[in-house]
Amino acid sequence: MASVINTNITQYPPNNLQIFEPRSHRLLTMKEAIIHPDLHVTIEDADIPRPQPDEVIIKIVIAGTNPIDWKGADEANARALHGDLDNHPHKNAGKDMAGYVHSIGTKVFDFKPGDRVVALNHSSGFAEYGVGPAHTTAHIPDGISFEEAATTGLAYITAALGLYRNLRLPEPWNPATEDTPLVIYGASSAVGAFAVKLAVLSNIHPIIAIAGGSGNTVASVLRADKGDILLDYRTGKDALVQSIRKTAPNLKYVFDAISNDETVDILTSVLAPKGSIYASSLPGDQLKKIPSGVKVEIAFSPGLFEPYDPSGPDGPKSPNVAPRAFSHAFYGYLTFAWSEGLITGHPYKVLPNGLGSLEEGVKGLRDGTNHGLKYLYEIAATPGVSGRN
Repeated sequence: MASVINTNITQYPPNNLQIFEPRSHRLLTMKEAIIHPDLHVTIEDADIPRPQPDEVIIKIVIAGTNPIDWKGADEANARALHGDLDNHPHKNAGKDMAGYVHSIGTKVFDFKPGDRVVALNHSSGFAEYGVGPAHTTAHIPDGISFEEAATTGLAYITAALGLYRNLRLPEPWNPATEDTPLVIYGASSAVGAFAVKLAVLSNIHPIIAIAGGSGNTVASVLRADKGDILLDYRTGKDALVQSIRKTAPNLKYVFDAISNDETVDILTSVLAPKGSIYASSLPGDQLKKIPSGVKVEIAFSPGLFEPYDPSGPDGPKSPNVAPRAFSHAFYGYLTFAWSEGLITGHPYKVLPNGLGSLEEGVKGLRDGTNHGLKYLYEIAATPGVSGRN
């Protein structure tokens, strides 16, 4: 189980779900939370979504926030982060959701109503019902709580994109057979921690994990017997560079889960000047400082939901096949890894009052008051939902 702050996990038996009621009794509307540009949040009425052919509608039990939720609340900032999207997002910005399958589209064969699932979408998760694309939805095995499941989502797939689509490292089902030094900066963030966990499952070592005060999040995952080390960024650039060069004098792989001017400066100081790859979790002008001999890649999760794959074999208008297949494989692997006890979620804190605390959560992410924790929201605890006033 993931580390928790709220240890009172509520059980949600399927026979309480709307999907088991006669059609005439089903709700037609729901509550959803809208984050405005100044980060104030309103709870509004909306229609319950209907599935497209390749979508799953989820009766959400637990939703989670990500830094992008506050960074992208302003439309101009959102466009700077991900550009113009062809697949227009839903009104509410929620990305990570866990709950029960409510209904499915005509091209969905892996899920059925009542299944316990976790899903990622570019939006729709801050509501009673959300939309899960089939390729970014996974079954939750028995014994895994909705809370733990909701910590995966965006962070998990961004880590997978960075390691395997961008850095082209060996996947967990085809593990590395030789030393492959890898630096993961921001290893205690949700994205960085999942990158560490996946790298270990891929037998990628030595891992040089860089974190701060929450480094204990991944300390127990690292394999000292295979050369892995945990460094504290607060020791300063010179100490970090010295330690990294000692462990990996010819470093070719970096995954930056923080991606700012400081991390770029440090990591480009230790990367081999030619033939190396810098994978970043974020775009931005800071990446322009990376030397031309280093290949720069961005773990771009919004591309999973777009109709086209710009890097596809037929150019910018290539159908989005490979990214969707990639995410389908890694969400299937997530279920397998959970079932086998190979992976755990991220530490979390459930905020009170459901989506009524969403404003507190996104402002906490903006202000840096959240350290090493995923903020979660129990939808049924939202005022106005399920009989609440």
